[in-house]
Amino acid sequence: MYSMKRASELLDIPVVTIRAWENRYGVISPKRSSGGHRLLSEEDLAKLRYLKDHIENKGLKISEAVMLLQQRESVPPDEAEEQQVIDRSYDRLVDKLYSELIHFNSAQADQTIDLAFALYDFQETFRQIIVPVLYRVGAEWEAGKVTVVQEHFASETILRRLSALFRVFPVNPSLPVVLAFCPEGERHHLGLMSFSLFLRQRGANVLYSGPDTPLQELDGIIERQNVSFIAVSVTDTRYIDKLMNWIEKAARNNHGLRFLLGGAAFDDPAARRNVKANVRYLTADQWEDWYNA
Repeated sequence: MYSMKRASELLDIPVVTIRAWENRYGVISPKRSSGGHRLLSEEDLAKLRYLKDHIENKGLKISEAVMLLQQRESVPPDEAEEQQVIDRSYDRLVDKLYSELIHFNSAQADQTIDLAFALYDFQETFRQIIVPVLYRVGAEWEAGKVTVVQEHFASETILRRLSALFRVFPVNPSLPVVLAFCPEGERHHLGLMSFSLFLRQRGANVLYSGPDTPLQELDGIIERQNVSFIAVSVTDTRYIDKLMNWIEKAARNNHGLRFLLGGAAFDDPAARRNVKANVRYLTADQWEDWYNA
């Protein structure tokens, strides 16, 4: 057991801070010595060390770090209840972020996105929080419950945050170069950005061209930048034929070039007319297996 002073010295946390965390958040449960002094256990020190690490190294507020600690320590009696707890946690963040976006509260929305990234990894945050929020905004817009300006504000706020992540992940120069784009006319690039960030997390150098990219301008880029993979996302089937014709031409001109295709337009098997070895159709749940292979 450790005295409050000794715990403070070991953890480099002021005694007054430890007491404040104890009184306000109940994160530790010190016992009392015969003289009435607080005594902290190894478990108490581990909790305090965890909070300090998440505040200093991950930029969390104390309340956010405590929430994360409590979630980590919560042990539901079975998997079904555990999933319910996780789902409720997702839902609370989805509701909060949705409300902040449609009310133009950009600062609060940024804080909620920060908290989501602190609680969950990027892919989990994207699939369980960001995508549901955007789907809800889109559905409410179609139902006439939110305006075009609200929908644009929500989408651009989230895209701005995702775009900023490209600067965070370092590039491994030994990995292949990937060119990522949506063909000319295709404006929906959230899925493409998610896949690009998935690759950047793992060190790949992703040249992100984004939406509405003219195909005729890509040939020189592929050669000059030594591109090995082409990642394309399409949601509108009207753009498939032109894209496939370009892929056939690009493959003839660049031997070894490989193509990764995804998006709602390819959900229909009939749209997957190119089944050559250099073309791979990927859904989000296949990304990890493909990358590991």
